[in-house]
Amino acid sequence: MDESFWDEIERSRKLTGAQRMTASLRMFDEASRRMLAGIKSEFPGISDEEARRIRRERLDLVRRLEALP
Repeated sequence: MDESFWDEIERSRKLTGAQRMTASLRMFDEASRRMLAGIKSEFPGISDEEARRIRRERLDLVRRLEALP
């Protein structure tokens, strides 16, 4: 791992619990937006509603896979 990774770890350790939660929610929001953009790229012309449905299905699949022993 490069030095910037470890610098980020050190910065994270100095955050309060609330700051960590805020950062986590921001990262999830960004990942969610990128996932929607990827779905729209994969299916040009798809509606926003359909893209969100596909994202929901994919997130559900990830949760099920993570729950496997």
